[in-house]
Amino acid sequence: MIVCVECKIKMTCVENGHGVRFGLSHVYPGDRYQCPKCHREIINTIGTPVHDPNKNIKTLKMEKYNEQ
Repeated sequence: MIVCVECKIKMTCVENGHGVRFGLSHVYPGDRYQCPKCHREIINTIGTPVHDPNKNIKTLKMEKYNEQ
């Protein structure tokens, strides 16, 4: 279950198969969720990247990657 921290309610899956792209071909596939109250969105990705040089996966392009 994905929960909105601000609204304290379950977020709704609004799109399957929406990934996060790092660089040109490094994609973490996932699903896009939205809070039904405040409309904030997240993408919940899997832990393993896939190679997508032809850009077949719909993605959010990351400008910078900062893993902490």
